[in-house]
Amino acid sequence: MPANLPPEYYEAESKYKKAVTPQEKVAALEKLISTIPKHKGTDKLRADFRKRLSKLRDESIKKKKSGKGDLYAVERQGAAQVALAGFANSGKSSLISVLTNAHPVVADFPMSTVMPLSGMMPFEDIQFQLVDLPPIGNESTDGWVSGILRGANVLMLVVDMEEDADVQTELLLDQLKGWNISPKPFIIAGNKSDLADNKRQEEFIGKYEALYPVVLSSALKKEGIGELRKAVFDSSRIIRVYSKEPGKKPDMDSPFTLPFGSNVLKLAEIIHKDFFKNLKYACIWGSGKFDGQRVQKDYILHDRDIV
Repeated sequence: MPANLPPEYYEAESKYKKAVTPQEKVAALEKLISTIPKHKGTDKLRADFRKRLSKLRDESIKKKKSGKGDLYAVERQGAAQVALAGFANSGKSSLISVLTNAHPVVADFPMSTVMPLSGMMPFEDIQFQLVDLPPIGNESTDGWVSGILRGANVLMLVVDMEEDADVQTELLLDQLKGWNISPKPFIIAGNKSDLADNKRQEEFIGKYEALYPVVLSSALKKEGIGELRKAVFDSSRIIRVYSKEPGKKPDMDSPFTLPFGSNVLKLAEIIHKDFFKNLKYACIWGSGKFDGQRVQKDYILHDRDIV
């Protein structure tokens, strides 16, 4: 990284890391490039960012030109994509409205959700993309719904605890198996728990908690929402890693997210191609034996490490 970059650069870099949509990324990257002083020491950095900007613009144009086949596609954003699956009136839309800033059509009649709708769910210092889908069992939508479920990182099965949640869960699992959706992390969200019988809820938890995370919730009373957020993070199997330049404070506002089990070299690859090529070692604060410990590039990182 070139020295003597102005404070505006680091402010713009932080906004770029937080950008979610392609439009936000393009705008943030344009601003970031404009803050880099023009001299020999920054030529490589500017060229690299211009290449990224060109790629982002090309991807945006391709998406706009794509045909009907992409009508229901949901571009993955945030730390991980979580798709909600459930039957009519299970409360998926109400739940996603509480968990995110999205505003799906919430109604007490079946099939009020007809298109995929995504929103960003905050968890501490990162965000997850939640995708609300039409109810399972509708032949006109099941084709593309199964495609989104197949591509998601985590599946949240939403069941109505006021009804027979056991039957709903088994039917959902059977349907996913019938669609040949490969094994992936599941969360069972027992919605409307405020209206359900306590004994039946205890039996339900006892049956499934050894297999999947089970979280009882009430979108109406906003109960169990914090537990659901935590379950999404735990199920996504990712870690947060914070960057620190020598002699400066770490950037604790914009962590990098990596798959569980990633090493220092993987982080370097994400940050910048020059880091990846030239990396010899790194210093770790967090999971090391002591703060600032020098580690090799194959060192396995942990959640909340500072590098």
